[in-house]
Amino acid sequence: MKRLLAFTLGILTAIGGFVDIGDLVASSLVGARFGFSLVWVLLVGVVGICVYAEMAGRVAAVAGRPTFDLVRERLGPRTALANLVGSLLVTGLTLAAELAGVALAIELISSVAHLLWVPLVGLAVWLVIWRTRFETMERVFGLAGLALVVFVVAVFRLDPSWGSVLERITHPEVPHGEGLPTYFYYAIALFASAMTPYEVFFFSSGGIEEKWKRKDLVTARATSSSVSPSAASSPCRSWRRRRCCCTRRGSRWTTCPRWSSRWATPWGSSGWASS
Repeated sequence: MKRLLAFTLGILTAIGGFVDIGDLVASSLVGARFGFSLVWVLLVGVVGICVYAEMAGRVAAVAGRPTFDLVRERLGPRTALANLVGSLLVTGLTLAAELAGVALAIELISSVAHLLWVPLVGLAVWLVIWRTRFETMERVFGLAGLALVVFVVAVFRLDPSWGSVLERITHPEVPHGEGLPTYFYYAIALFASAMTPYEVFFFSSGGIEEKWKRKDLVTARATSSSVSPSAASSPCRSWRRRRCCCTRRGSRWTTCPRWSSRWATPWGSSGWASS
């Protein structure tokens, strides 16, 4: 029973922790501009991150080593260093986006410009990392991330035409007025938002810290194969919500108010801020 509880809590934590501001912004922007014609990219990204996370978890459980350790051993130090530097740069940009996302959420509550909150948010994050145990931090912030369920409720309260939604997803096309270069530019951006390196760092490092063994492979595989599709549902629903709002208003993505405005979710700005 204790093992089942730990497994369930791990999945809930990962679902809440693996949906970040990059997913939400990229999905909202692409959904408002291209409708449902790029949903296939999100699905490809989810499959990719599931496969890579499962592989990294398997390496951590069997070899007890991080993925980059094996990359250095098999491909040499130069290739490994280039890979590591690139991943750290992307992770640094992701961290900057996360800090800005928290500042934007606080702005919704306080009406104080988000730029003033960024340094304070950075200090708070540093204090949490420095003073809080990893397991506590993982559980608390991951479970708090489940507030993103507001997107699920928002989509159903907007009551879109589900038949039309399914047709546009299964028959993607470049919208009128958009070119192929722009289409594939946003496709790559959306794919990158689903394949962020920190998720794999988090998963494999957690496995090493918790001393995964071969007997934990089933749990690791189940977690990696169920977390990413579940987590992807939030940005996908954010996508649909954004598209539905723009369509109802008869406006293009460039004329829609920013996604933190009152109509951005049927629950208002308080719903967005809580998520």
